[in-house]
Order: sequence, then C-alpha cells, then structure tokens
Amino acid sequence: MAELTLENARDVLNKYWGYDSFRKGQEKAIRSTLEGNQTLVLFPTGGGKSLCYQVPAMLMDGLTVVISPLVALMQDQVDQLKSLGIRAAFINSTLSSYEVEQRLVNARNGMYKMIYLAPERLSTHLWKAEQPRLNISMVAIDEAHCISEWGHDFRPSYRNIRDELEELSSDVRWLALTATATPEVREDLLKSLRFKNPSVITSGFKRENLIWWVKQSDKKREDVSKAVLKAAKMGSGILYCSTRRDCEEYSEYFSKKGVSAKPYHAGLHPKQRELIQREWVSGEVPLVAATNAFGMGIDKADCRYVVHHSMPFSLEAYYQEAGRAGRDGKESYPILLYKKSDVNYLKQRIEKSYPEYSALQKAYDALCDELELAIGSEMERAEPVDINSVSKRFKASVPKLGTALEVLQRLGVIEMSSTESQKIGIRFIADSDYLLQFISESPEGKAEFLDTLYRQAGPKSHGEFVYLKEEMLLEKLQANKNQLKKALNVFEAQDKILIAQYLEETRFVRLLEARGAKLHIDHNKAYAYKDILLKKLSYMHRYAATKRCREVFLRTYFGETDADPCGKCDNCVKSASEESLNFDKSDVDTIKNTLMEGQKSALEIKKETGWKRAKCKKVVAYMLRENILAVSEDGTTYSLKS
Repeated sequence: MAELTLENARDVLNKYWGYDSFRKGQEKAIRSTLEGNQTLVLFPTGGGKSLCYQVPAMLMDGLTVVISPLVALMQDQVDQLKSLGIRAAFINSTLSSYEVEQRLVNARNGMYKMIYLAPERLSTHLWKAEQPRLNISMVAIDEAHCISEWGHDFRPSYRNIRDELEELSSDVRWLALTATATPEVREDLLKSLRFKNPSVITSGFKRENLIWWVKQSDKKREDVSKAVLKAAKMGSGILYCSTRRDCEEYSEYFSKKGVSAKPYHAGLHPKQRELIQREWVSGEVPLVAATNAFGMGIDKADCRYVVHHSMPFSLEAYYQEAGRAGRDGKESYPILLYKKSDVNYLKQRIEKSYPEYSALQKAYDALCDELELAIGSEMERAEPVDINSVSKRFKASVPKLGTALEVLQRLGVIEMSSTESQKIGIRFIADSDYLLQFISESPEGKAEFLDTLYRQAGPKSHGEFVYLKEEMLLEKLQANKNQLKKALNVFEAQDKILIAQYLEETRFVRLLEARGAKLHIDHNKAYAYKDILLKKLSYMHRYAATKRCREVFLRTYFGETDADPCGKCDNCVKSASEESLNFDKSDVDTIKNTLMEGQKSALEIKKETGWKRAKCKKVVAYMLRENILAVSEDGTTYSLKS
C-alpha cells in the first residue's frame, strides 16, 4: 500500500487525471479521509466531490465501496474511471444474478479499486454472503442528502446503510458527499451514519461567477425565446423544461432560429440520449432542451447558461441544476422564469403524488400478483414487470400506478429501476449435457456462436431468464442485431434448446421483504414527507419572489449566515439602479437654476442637467408634489412657482 500522504495523493491526481493541484476544499477533504476521520464533504455542483474518494481509493490497498442512487450516474462514473485506466465496476438491479455474482467474485479477488452499489443492494442475501470476504478499506456515500427526509431526494434505503454495514472493521474509512445539504439535512445524515467527531469540509455555496437572474413571466414562450437567444451568443447552455412535449417543441423552435438544439427526455431511446449528451459536451450541439434527468454525471465546464422554463420543486434541485453553468469559473447565467400559477400547479402535483393507503395496497397486490408471488414468498433478485399488465390488475392508469409504486419505493417496500438499454433474456430449456453435446456436433460457426452465448448467460440460465445487454452481447458474438435475432429464432423454433425474450427499456422490481397479506406501513411516515415537500416548495417560491440578493438567499438557506450581497443578480442590479435615482437638495437646486431663465420641457431639463431620464422624472415629480414647480396646461413644460 502506498503511503497515505497528500504528496502521494497529488501524484495519483497527476498520473490519472492530469492535474497538478487540488481544487479549493478537495485537499482538506482528502487529508481528512487519509487521516481516518469520518468526513462529510459539502461542495456545490461541479465542485469536484468525486475526486475526494477516487484519489484516496487509489492509495488504499483494498476496495472502496461507493453508494450511489442512480443507475445512469453509476454507469457514467465507471465508464470515466475505466477510460483513465482505473479498475471499477457497478452492481445494480439491471444486471443478472450471474453478472452480480461474477462481479463480486472479481471484487473479492482484488480486480477492482472501486465498486458502485445502489443502497438497496446492501440488504440482499448475495451481498451479505460476500461482504465478509471483501477487503473493504473505505465506504463513500454519494448524494448523501438522500439519507434525510429533509433532503430533496429522500431514499429510505439510505437510512439503513450504517446498519447494513455494521460488521465492517473499525479501520474502514467513511466518507459522505453532497452538493445540497441544509443545516437540518446535515444534522440528520450525520446522526443516521453515526459519525463520531466528524470532519465537515465545505467550500461554501458561493459561486462568484454565476449571475442569478429571475423573471416573473406571463408570456413564457416569448421570454424563454429572448433569454435563450441572448444567452446563446455566449456559448452552450441547457433549457430545462417540465414536459417531453416542451423539450421537443423548443428544440425545433431554436434550431429554426439558428441555435442548433436537440431534445433530451426519457421517451428517447437510450442510444439517442447518449449521442445527444456527447454532441452537447463536444459543443457540436450547443443547446439541449431537457427534462431534469439531463446533466447528472456530465462534466462540461463551459456551459454558459441554464434556463429554467418553470419553477422546480425545491431550492436544492434548482441549485444543483442551475449550478451546471460556469464550472470553468467564467461568467455564466442561471435564469429562472416563473409565473404565479407555477406554485399552485406544483402543489397539486405533490398532493396527487400521495395516494390513499387503499390505493397503495391495491398497487402492491397487483404487482405481487403480476410477479406470481404467494404470501410469504421472497425475491432474491429484481424481476422485469410489464407495467401495462400491472396497471390492468390495478384497475387504474399507468401514471397513477407509477405514483403508487414510487411511494412504495420511498417507504422501502420495493426496489425499482429501469434498464438503460435493450436487454435480451436467455433461458436454456435443454439440460447442460444435451447442450454441450449439441454444441460439439454443430458446424464450427454455429458451435462457436452458441458456446459464446452459453458462456455469457452462465449455468443459471438453465433455471431462469438471464438478462444480457444487447450491446455487450453483440460485441462478444461479433454479430449485428439482425444476425443475433435470426440465430435466436433458429435456436428457439428449430433446435428447441432455449427461449429468448426481448426487453426494451424495462421496469425491474424487487420486494424488499416477503409478500404480506396486508401492507404494513407507518401512516405518519408515509404522508409526513408530503409536508416536507410542500415546505420546500414554499422556500422555492420565496426565492423567486424575494427582493433580496439572490445569492444571499441561497447561501442563507444552505446555512451560511454571513453572506454579503453579490452586487450582480437581478435584485442587486435593480437595487443599485434605484439607489442611483436618489437625490438631495443640491439636485433640486440644479433644476431651479435650469428654470431661472424660463419654462422648459422635460427633454430640455434632461439635456441641461445631463441626468438619466428616470432621475429627471423622479426629481421633477418630487418638486411638483412639494409645490416648487408648475406645469403648463398642455403638460409639456415646467416652470418655477413664484
């Protein structure tokens, strides 16, 4: 093991990432971790949190376990590490049990420096059986605000992390990281993780290069157009929209206006989304009109503006999304457009997202029936479900079912995820002896193809479907989609040795406990989170409506009580402009002297004083109120009263 020193940490930073020094706060966080302190890192979006565990992980002898909530984020992080020559892997419910087992065996054999897990994975039998054999040196909890009910993206499974890992050695280092933690969240997550004498490292929530701007708008389309077309002259940007249709319409609109734009939302094929991400990062497509799924894990330093078409649900979400602008330290603009009706619309969305207990019970029963689970049955792994079929059992629309399932996930009843690319399920109906004989007797090309397929699916594919990523399978088989489909049809229809399933982007679900006759949930806990969300929305509304400095409001919300006005946001600029209109007795005397020679028009007064029109108007209005000036009958000239 390399010495755990900052000097060695800088060497690792330079070797793998090509930087000579750490950013503000990173060095403190890494020193704290290397010294063995239980550490909480609070950096704004783009502040370089990942390096705070990735660099120490490269210095330590064992494995670093990274807890992460999003499948897409895990994939992005692992891909980035692999591109740097760092051994890393992820485990989540999109993988087959065979793939999970294989990756855990690889981890046990020291093949990875880092392994990324969803928090729900810690409670599985497979993880619990393998964990004692893993040489774990550090646990890093990304997006740690998910631990707290006061966090904007609460995940109940996050609260169980410490309990699930209680058997780890006391020598294991613990690190929690987040970009958005209010004082309540901070206190709650430190308590939940049982950090003793924690080291809290923050680089502050001040982003000096960001010029926060808010506009109340009743003409959204017109104002979005003005904001984007003006900002687009500076470089690349993001337009966050609340619906898929808005994403499509705005991308088409701005492309016609000369700003190349593309939409990004969950309705697009994963390959399309990947391509759009790459085109935006490279600068080939300067504008993306996207839902809030865009931006997670994407590292683009020169994003010059982020426009929000409508108000987000919370300041945490807004700060995180808006903070994707200006990561290179250059002047950039987060712009929020809102109208008063946004608040009522979002309130209704929150209210609707909490169905009655009876609806939760119906959704739970429909899901269990679709999965063919008897009462008392447990699930070892996540299984794909046909949401349309569950919806029919539920006797309600797919959106209503989705809402109920999200609440069940938030309450820790189920684990739910989606595949990020097409998968193919393979189940061999021929036993292994027959299959091996069949392979040996087949022509060379067919035998090689089938042997490779069998190796990828593994022995478990004799008893259950094993789901393989189509992209990976095509690469291993050195085939195209058409060739693979034809081959599987032959193996299934003619040779009758397997059954194949094709899955587009599919919902995978796992019950976290055995099926019960009744759904046992804490009613207070189930609906208390709704009140928290409503309170967060109230703060978001107050930010939009405040007359104070935007940056002071944001930093105060996140616990920084000594923030000074930024002098650059729309409120500061407006305030400075109003202050410049203040006047004193000498200004009144100036106009008196101007009118000594006789009556003059407002334009003549402006020219002779050299003032701005607004100041002239303000001083003249004061003098009229104080009976110092008289105005002509036609209202065009002013004179001194005798």
